[in-house]
Amino acid sequence: MSTYEEIKENLTTQVCELEALQSIYPKELRITDHGVLADINEFIKNPMQELPRRLEYSIEIPLDNGSIELLISLSSNYPKEKPEVYARSSFLNRTQQLLLNQTLSDILEHQEENEPCIQVLVLWLQDNGENFLTNSNRNLDKELTPKHRKKDQKNSTDFTRYWIYSHHIYSKYKRKKIVDLAEENSLTGFCLAGKPGVICIEGAFEDCDYCWQKIKSMNWQKILLRLIEEEKDCKDMMDVMRKFKDFQEIFFTTSGRHNDMNQVLKYLIEHKSQHVFQELFDVEVKCTELAN
Repeated sequence: MSTYEEIKENLTTQVCELEALQSIYPKELRITDHGVLADINEFIKNPMQELPRRLEYSIEIPLDNGSIELLISLSSNYPKEKPEVYARSSFLNRTQQLLLNQTLSDILEHQEENEPCIQVLVLWLQDNGENFLTNSNRNLDKELTPKHRKKDQKNSTDFTRYWIYSHHIYSKYKRKKIVDLAEENSLTGFCLAGKPGVICIEGAFEDCDYCWQKIKSMNWQKILLRLIEEEKDCKDMMDVMRKFKDFQEIFFTTSGRHNDMNQVLKYLIEHKSQHVFQELFDVEVKCTELAN
């Protein structure tokens, strides 16, 4: 575990890198929560017991045929620990966005240890991002392998509901990314922020599976796909099968950041999903609780 002095050093490096990026990209860079930055600066001046939350920001990279937004989330151990980054754009189709993020992951793996690397990624996107936009414009929205194409064709009319359990969901970066993924892929459900965390996504099989692959690729302490509910051949019944009218973030936090499990159960009951409570949390629901 990192000492307070090491964390202070890491956070100092993060602030210096952020300030350098702000000088280069004053209009393109947006800090998610300025309060977090203030907490980090206070921690650097006077290290305290409670660590500040993750520093999160984004940089919009303009290109000839559009733009690409790079989302950045840094733990208190960055740059000793790799950053969480995700590139997205309304000008990218699904395949090109997936390929782009896979490439960024490969680049991160080959970066020098303990060195800031966000500007390296931004410069790489400035030099190479146009290729992904061009490929998207050519309508090359194909699956990566014939096997994947066959799977999606076979299941394109199947309705599924994925129930995902996480030790916790605190990061604003992850929470925003989950909501964006669901909305971009016409999925309904919810994201329960706090501890424990739950993600429910429902819709066409390929859309649910795609989002699950993206979600689990993030850096989690613990995340598990607990249950898949499915119905075959529901091409004209997709909306009828849904238990949620849209996708939204919810939370029932009490003291601290822990969720009130009674409120979680009540929410599941309201959406006729109480049967998953035991699957998600390994806690048996009493009949009297279900009747109330």
